[in-house]
Amino acid sequence: VSAQMLVVFALIELAWMPASQYDGDYGVGWFGEDIVDEEIKARKLNVELNNGRAAMLAVFGNMVGEAATGQTLAESWGDGAILGIPMA
Repeated sequence: VSAQMLVVFALIELAWMPASQYDGDYGVGWFGEDIVDEEIKARKLNVELNNGRAAMLAVFGNMVGEAATGQTLAESWGDGAILGIPMA
């Protein structure tokens, strides 16, 4: 099953959504509808880029927290360190 998933993902990345297209517009529209207004389209693409940047910062924050405490995020959540209350 994992090999089939890898093949499907590879086809999507290489054929349908090539990485050489940097503007993020792959022609699939928004929930199947094409966005004809260029201003709205540019705004939606910028929102998507900013959400991706925020997600990357969140992952980086988790990595820094794991390096500082020596615990994974799940371990920190399990022992109450994230909430600031002991779970024991």
